[in-house]
Amino acid sequence: MSSQQRQPRRDAALEFWIGRDEQGFWTARDADGREGGLFVSREEAVKFARTARPRGQGVAKPAPAPLDLWK
Repeated sequence: MSSQQRQPRRDAALEFWIGRDEQGFWTARDADGREGGLFVSREEAVKFARTARPRGQGVAKPAPAPLDLWK
């Protein structure tokens, strides 16, 4: 792997950002932007984030700004 390629942090594999997108939907997106979804409530987004990893190791963090699912 070249030094130009981004290597994911080990702890980043457990992190999910939780926030609303510009249309107001609740969004959960992993730190690498590879997995996520749109939800009708914050509770469902957090539940997804926590259960998306084995043994419930997912960590839900509030997004600092509007969160686009695929950006």
